[in-house]
Amino acid sequence: MNVLVYSGTSTSPSSLSHTLTTLRGVLVSNYAVQHIAIQSLAAHPWAATCSLLVIPAFTPSTSSMSSNAAEEIQKYVERGGKVLVLGANARVSRARAKLSSLTAGLGSIALSDDGILTLSDGESRLNVSVMRTTGAADGPAGEPTTLKLSDGTTVEGLLRVPEGTVDLSDAPDSDNPSILAHYDLNDGSQTAAGIKVRIGQGAVAVWNVHLEYSPKEEIAASILTKHAGFTQEQLAKAEEGRIRILRETLVDLGLTLPAQGSSVARPTPLLLTAAPWRANVVQRVLKELEVPELSTLEKGFELRDSNDTFMLHSSAHAQRMLGVKPEERYPSQDPAAWTPKDIIAFEGGELPSRNLAPRFDLQTYYAALREARKEQSCPDNYPNDGWGIGEGVLYGEVVTSTQTLLDKNMRLLSTLPTPSLALASSQLTGRGRGGNIWLSPPGCLMFSLLLRAPLSVLPGHKVVFVQYLVALAVAEACRDPAVLGEVGARVRIKWPNDIYVEMPGTGEKKKIGGILVNTSFGTGNVELVIGCGLNVLNPPPIPSLVQLLQPGAEQHPTMERTLAAIMAHFEPIWKTFVAARGSFEPFMDLYLDRWLHSDQLVTLTTVTPPRKVRIVGITPDHGLLRTIPERDGWAGGQNMDYIDLQPDGNSFDLMAGLIKTKT
Repeated sequence: MNVLVYSGTSTSPSSLSHTLTTLRGVLVSNYAVQHIAIQSLAAHPWAATCSLLVIPAFTPSTSSMSSNAAEEIQKYVERGGKVLVLGANARVSRARAKLSSLTAGLGSIALSDDGILTLSDGESRLNVSVMRTTGAADGPAGEPTTLKLSDGTTVEGLLRVPEGTVDLSDAPDSDNPSILAHYDLNDGSQTAAGIKVRIGQGAVAVWNVHLEYSPKEEIAASILTKHAGFTQEQLAKAEEGRIRILRETLVDLGLTLPAQGSSVARPTPLLLTAAPWRANVVQRVLKELEVPELSTLEKGFELRDSNDTFMLHSSAHAQRMLGVKPEERYPSQDPAAWTPKDIIAFEGGELPSRNLAPRFDLQTYYAALREARKEQSCPDNYPNDGWGIGEGVLYGEVVTSTQTLLDKNMRLLSTLPTPSLALASSQLTGRGRGGNIWLSPPGCLMFSLLLRAPLSVLPGHKVVFVQYLVALAVAEACRDPAVLGEVGARVRIKWPNDIYVEMPGTGEKKKIGGILVNTSFGTGNVELVIGCGLNVLNPPPIPSLVQLLQPGAEQHPTMERTLAAIMAHFEPIWKTFVAARGSFEPFMDLYLDRWLHSDQLVTLTTVTPPRKVRIVGITPDHGLLRTIPERDGWAGGQNMDYIDLQPDGNSFDLMAGLIKTKT
């Protein structure tokens, strides 16, 4: 499920950035935290997968939210959704009229106040309005304040909205709204700092405090040390209080939180390794990156790239490097400060011991890869002393994003010898299609594969097929005896780039994986970074491969065997694809046998009026989804015009039978 953070043009960029960072630190592994623009709020079907909508602080003198977006938020909350507003003024008041059906009167109620956004409860005739703040846009983020919580404890060192208020003067004398905390003022007055209001079946919580700003970070720390004389110990205590308040608010809004951690997760060192029978791979990588002999460099070698700076070390320093706690290596919670990123190179076929990589056994993986390669008849030798797919791995227990690592660092992208595989056990900002974030809870297999091919061999317009081929390799690997065997037939492809399973018993189709392909063209080559996330061992409620097995099954899939099978199945597919100059014909029949959509009837809303079409396949030239208009007595579509649809530019909710224009 998603936690969506509103990112309209009127939101404070600083508040938005810190809201995303804070929520990811608190919610990572249970929820995907990502931003949502106002256009998407108004037009996309976001509510069904949204556990919480978060609205960061607005800039002063912000105008009202658009009526379409406000109406969608009203519907979402009324039907059980939850909203959290940070760093805002608020007013609770009685509505002028009572509605028996709130959704029938949205035009007259959702924007009936003069705030930025007003949400209304038809039963209690209660309005809660997010009001404008005062002050200059370039003024201080807030004023130091102390909160008194419902249990009587106090939390010092938070930032209050300048001259901020939660106006309850017109609120009814009842338990709605409920007060989450008061300001601890010298005059003893009871001024609300945070409230929760029930709206229909849902709720909205509004904080007049900037819970997104950590007292340990520059924005808040500079104010607290300058104006309130806070010490570092006091700032640390204030941070504990901030996280406590935020967690309690999220739980009160119905979220299930991971076990409490003291801070945002940080990246761990990357381990550069190769299959023991390919002892030259790591040396070749270091040579291409122009890295000197690492054994002679006590402090390592700095490699600056376009997105990240890396510090490379020899394996002799592995124990020392991996013994440093990530929060000590990167004290700041700001991802931009997580630099340099460490890479430990294991040369000459050496592999790290299991205690250095406890969440992924590289020795077991390479052993499984060797067996899988034999089963798929992968070659033993390659021209120019090359290697096979999956035989060179850059592994990190925790990384920001394997896709960003390869795709956004131009030196790695253009210089790393291929194939190169980046692998992680956890990602902090994993990327999905269309700017989405791919949630990476424990049990999810996440990797990105860098490939390179001459455009003379793989024309640019054929690259679209790569995502289909990777999906096919995943589906075939799941049918491998080393993974699921016959049970793997439940793993299916949802066009264009998702992996679904048909759950045992119910037959319900649920997503367990996705594929993202980024391309770069230059110097006569196309560079492909193929990202894949696949739920392998996740427990319910997150669907995964292991849940396809009956209780008491003798063999379960493992991360190591699953990855090995995918790599071994994809290599001959890729070799055949390139040899055929990007032709999809050798794979068409198998692909259509593995996908979910043959003869599926869907509603096409990209035309006016919307019309029903039937899916008949994939176009062999450009990889478009081929459909044919549905007519009475349809029987094969002879003498009918096809409607072909691109994977980009359209939003495919094929499970609900809808194809819409992406906005």
